[in-house]
Amino acid sequence: MGKRILALLTVLALVLGTAPAALAAVRPALVCEFLRDNESAILSLEDLDGSDIYGVQLELTLEGEYPGCAFTPESRTAYAPDCAVQAARGRTRVTIYLTDRSPLNVGNTLDLGELDLDGYGADAFPATARVTLLGERLRPLTGGMTGTADVESFPWEEGASRPEGPELPPSQPDPVPQVPAEGLPFTDVKAGDWFYEAVAYVYSHGMMRGQSENTFAPYAAMDRAMIVTILHRLEGSPAALPASFTDVSEGQYYAAPVAWASAEGIVEGYEDGAFRPSDPITREQLAAILYRYARYKGLDTSVKGDLGQFPDAPSVSLYAADAMSWAVGAGLIAGMDGMLHPQGQAGRAQAAVILQRLCAGLLQMP
Repeated sequence: MGKRILALLTVLALVLGTAPAALAAVRPALVCEFLRDNESAILSLEDLDGSDIYGVQLELTLEGEYPGCAFTPESRTAYAPDCAVQAARGRTRVTIYLTDRSPLNVGNTLDLGELDLDGYGADAFPATARVTLLGERLRPLTGGMTGTADVESFPWEEGASRPEGPELPPSQPDPVPQVPAEGLPFTDVKAGDWFYEAVAYVYSHGMMRGQSENTFAPYAAMDRAMIVTILHRLEGSPAALPASFTDVSEGQYYAAPVAWASAEGIVEGYEDGAFRPSDPITREQLAAILYRYARYKGLDTSVKGDLGQFPDAPSVSLYAADAMSWAVGAGLIAGMDGMLHPQGQAGRAQAAVILQRLCAGLLQMP
């Protein structure tokens, strides 16, 4: 799903600059509790002011180089793209993003998840970290909750007890959700639905999650940022120079995916210089993006489908004509009630079906 993360640092700096001194003095604490091997730690934010938090960006500079860092969110419904890791000169900068359509926190506490350092790291955590918190509609929270957070680190010691709560298991959770034997956890996706197998496929491969713990929202619109983020994750989240779109700022969860996709010619913006990440993606836009992605992957894109069989084929935009013909010919896109509906929104169920056809069919992914 799209538990979205934005870090509007410029706006937040202005907010912090105008915050009352009493509020600015109050700040959250980042609690890092190591597991038995001292190579991974459970992260949580405490001492929050109780405001509903819908987005988090956490920035840490660790002592030591940990290029294999990986983060697994505590919530199965939270959207969390791969954490950004930069290891050099004896230090590692880690940036973690989380977002959700419902509050991430419970009162004054927010359980982030597990950070695996892929190496001994009991002494790695700094004294402070940078935290950016966002409220409803991903608007910056006012007050003293955004800014510097004190770090409290608790390495594992044999025989020692944790400060609070039950002992954590030494094993790590699987970062990719698995479809349980009894079926998907979504009440709105049932066996026999035309999209059931596709949703199970994208869910089990970590491409798409639910929009809540028990709903997938199959008929909700898919936005432009999300499809680019999915493709970026399929490629292992490669780095790229920032894109020049006027509405894609550094720190937004989709900034790196959009930068990569733009650099590789997979996406294009609008004439006004915007990318419009939150706009619902249309069926012809989705075809165009996947067409360019297929070329990027070296797939044969010469196959052409007969668009003439669809009465609304003339309404396909000129830029998307070749892409739509390929998508039809490759079996990715079929008509709905005998029509292409090129300007119609691509819903989440439709996107799941198309992604399954692309990955399992053309890319030969298991």
